[in-house]
Amino acid sequence: MLNYPKLKFKIHQYKDETEGEFLWSKSRNKIFERFYDADEITEPDTAIYELQKIIKDDPEFIDAYNSIGWWELDLFNYGNAYLYFMNAFRIGDKLVPKNYNGKIMWGITGNRPFLRSMHGMGVAYLSMHEWEKSSKIFKKILRYNPIDNQGVRALAIQSYIAQGKFEDVLKVCKMYPDDILPDTLYGAVYANYRLEKIKNAEEALKKAIQFSSYVAKELLKTKHKQIESELPGSVSVGGEDEAYEYWERVGHYWTDPKIKKFIENGLNKWGK
Repeated sequence: MLNYPKLKFKIHQYKDETEGEFLWSKSRNKIFERFYDADEITEPDTAIYELQKIIKDDPEFIDAYNSIGWWELDLFNYGNAYLYFMNAFRIGDKLVPKNYNGKIMWGITGNRPFLRSMHGMGVAYLSMHEWEKSSKIFKKILRYNPIDNQGVRALAIQSYIAQGKFEDVLKVCKMYPDDILPDTLYGAVYANYRLEKIKNAEEALKKAIQFSSYVAKELLKTKHKQIESELPGSVSVGGEDEAYEYWERVGHYWTDPKIKKFIENGLNKWGK
């Protein structure tokens, strides 16, 4: 183990807001370079080996735990993934005061490893169908970083739908009224429909179709064919590949013939 200065959490008090910042010593520059190199490795065993060496040299290096966690998710080792993300989270969380109600913003680079650890832990919970635990984590991330550079709102909506907490789905949607992610657009449709707020559901569906009619079309298909993005690792906003990715994650919630007929009617009215 190398002797690095302890990770610190500094609280900044502004006029109207409190923001926290994780402070990483500049003496860690070389180990950051090692991490970036390890994170480029595409072979799992080699990557994990190099990342574990980083953890041995610097037990507080949160992102090394995170990257192993993502590898474990890719390998379907959900329990292992959760443990790595949880250990990463605990490194940062123990520095945050228990009564802390301020922000931890993504825009501050030093905060990103901690926010990534929470994101990963929430995804691990989702993968294990621990819906309530995942939604608590995602809610906490959105409180820390309401701008939501990570797209956590989509996962929060997914976890609330799984629990049948449709009012909570709408609360997340209302936080991002101008959002064009399929999860917020169609999440508002789904939640309003399930709450029997049909007029609201119709308004939400009209907006959703105007922004992304491909999602509605994908939800109505009886057979689904994977559509690859032109840019690997990303999806095109409003594109067919985005629609397929949405269906793949949450399409099983849209199988009710009544809601599918509702979507079909909306598509006939407002679709192109």
